[in-house]
Parts: sequence; structure tokens; C-alpha cells
Amino acid sequence: MAVPPPQVTPSATVASASVAPGSSVSGATASVTAGATGGASISGNSSSTLSIPQTAAAGGILMTQPPQTATVSFYKIAPSNPITFGWNLTSLYVYPSSLTVSAVCTANGFTYPVGSILPGTATQVVWDPWAYEQSPGVQQLAQETYTLHINDERGPTALGTPGMFSAYSGLKFALYKPGSATPLSDWQCAGCGTNAAYVVVIQPGFIALLVTTVVMFLSGWSVIRRGLAAH
Repeated sequence: MAVPPPQVTPSATVASASVAPGSSVSGATASVTAGATGGASISGNSSSTLSIPQTAAAGGILMTQPPQTATVSFYKIAPSNPITFGWNLTSLYVYPSSLTVSAVCTANGFTYPVGSILPGTATQVVWDPWAYEQSPGVQQLAQETYTLHINDERGPTALGTPGMFSAYSGLKFALYKPGSATPLSDWQCAGCGTNAAYVVVIQPGFIALLVTTVVMFLSGWSVIRRGLAAH
């Protein structure tokens, strides 16, 4: 049985819940009741009821792609360069009805949609930033660091309900745009002025002088040593 899950508020009963694997409820429909103390129960149209204890962990996600490391992942905004974000759903008694993924940039204050709205059982989204920017009227992506947000139909403030999805905002990533290539015939060295050219010209002579000085010093020292040894 899989029917869309509810929006749960304390002391409220909401119809249509999708029960996660390992949980079961009898009847063609189900409802979720969330207690004021944090527990919840799922019941069908028969006498069977599945209770979510208030001690149950809050549901959520564990990111699997990109791999979780201490460094920020950098992604290029370029044609045919999509980004895949993947995750596992954890500790859920009830699936959300939908998931919304977005990229929040604090540098410019904009929130960008990452793909379309996903079903509540989704475990990944593939996003093409370059294709997104080609859509008319959209806010262009900044070359900055972003925070990935994933929330269900209850919004980004839905946190901590036992057995139900908690909004996620734990992944940071960065976007950049590669510089355009410059033909070799048009390339100019910004630091290659008169002084730089002079340094390049005299550098080989300086090295030769240094080598000669070292050789002469070592040769003279050898002669002195032989003279001292003869006496």
C-alpha cells in the first residue's frame, strides 16, 4: 500500500500516509496522528494501528553523492556537465509525499530550484546548471558557494518529528564558470615589459658568472691544499 503522506501538526490527524518499508497498517487508507509530546500513530480504516513512539529518531536523509568530505565540491557551469546529488532516506516510518531540492546562495541572497519537485521516495536528483541558465528570465547563477536544501511538503522548518522527514541543509558546494580560451596569436604576456625582458636576457649570463666563480674558488682551494701538504 502506498498513498501520499500527510502534513503532520501536533494533536492533528491527517489522512493519506505512505508507510515506509518495515511498517504496516491495515485498510485501504491511513491517517497519521501526531501527539503534542512528539509521538505519532498511523491507523487504517480497520482496527489496526501503527504507532510511532516519541522516542523514535526523526527521519531524514544521509548524503551519498558527492561523498561527504571536509572539502567543498566544485562544479563547472558548462554544457553537458550535469551534477548528481544522491542520498539515502533514514529512520522514516512514513514517507513524505514530495521532496523539494534547492541551492541557497548566501552571497547574493537567492534560492535556486534544483530540478523539479520529486516524489517522496526519491533518492537522487540530476541538475544541469548550464541548462538552467538558458531558461528565459531566470536569475543567473553566481560563482559562489551554495548550501543544498531538501525539504518535504511541510517546508524547510519541518524538523524533529519522530519517524517523519526532517528538512536537510548539510551539504555545501561551489559553482564556477571556466574562462574562455584565447587564441595563441592573440595572447599577450601581461608581465613581459622592458624590465622583464632585461631580466630574461641577463639571467643566463648571471648564472654562467656564478658557476665560473664557484669553479675558480674550488680550484684555488685545491691548489692551496696541495701546497700546504707539500710543506
